[in-house]
Amino acid sequence: MKPSFEVKMTQEALFEFLMFHTYHGIKGILYLVVGVACWIGAIISFAMGRVSWGLGLVFVFATLLFVVPSILKFSAASQLKKSKIYSTPIRYTLEKDGLRVERAGKNKITPWKDMYRVMMTPNLVAIYQTPYAAFIFPNSDIGPQMDPLKKTLRTLFPEELIEDNSGKILPFLFSRKKKKKKEGGDTMVRETYSEQETFELGKEIGESA
Repeated sequence: MKPSFEVKMTQEALFEFLMFHTYHGIKGILYLVVGVACWIGAIISFAMGRVSWGLGLVFVFATLLFVVPSILKFSAASQLKKSKIYSTPIRYTLEKDGLRVERAGKNKITPWKDMYRVMMTPNLVAIYQTPYAAFIFPNSDIGPQMDPLKKTLRTLFPEELIEDNSGKILPFLFSRKKKKKKEGGDTMVRETYSEQETFELGKEIGESA
């Protein structure tokens, strides 16, 4: 049976996607390294009596590790409210030729050749179509289709193109994995419908990341 499920995007799912998209990989490591370096520099500056330098470094530290996540959370809420893409539920079906997307009476299949990687986080699965836009599936909407979904994705994408962060506590590349719960967990997804919507959504995320 083809994996099929209906998605209604939530602010929590969108925010998690933006956090992993922004902080995972080399960019996330640089944010963390610079932030920690600024914090250490601030302590040294205060100890040496250079208050203005210390305050400046504290500001940079707070911006990288606290302000950016706040901006991303606001961006998630804003996109959810303004974007027509999230106004109605979307049904996704993983077929042999591509991902079928059904929304508001419209039906479209995006070929697998137009997608280049998969990212899994603790609460969602995302299939990237461009560097800044992806189809997002929350775990709670995938439900019992999770195992068939993962199995199908592993037959469609090479292992090196599937990034499994479902056990990570934080979005950073080196973050330790959380302990598995016996009851199991949830999953989430992100969505675009047409090529124009993909471009517009990618632009929004790129500007907020």
